[in-house]
Amino acid sequence: MQKILSARLDESAVDEVDRLSRHLGISKRQFLEEAIRLRAEQAEREGEKDVWSETSGAWKRREAVADTVRAARKEFRETFERHHRE
Repeated sequence: MQKILSARLDESAVDEVDRLSRHLGISKRQFLEEAIRLRAEQAEREGEKDVWSETSGAWKRREAVADTVRAARKEFRETFERHHRE
């Protein structure tokens, strides 16, 4: 599945992507995908933290789901009431 990624880039970086993708005869999409993969591989080789494994499971919490829901609803209710007081 493909997704759209929107990011503001420096004009010189955009020019570089255009120039290099044309020179290599590949699409800008392919160029960017390969650049991302190469950077991830380099980080792994250099022993940097594995961002993917660190973020996978970020939703896991110590408290029970019901406690999380209760706390979130309480915060929402208090915020809502604070903005709707007379």
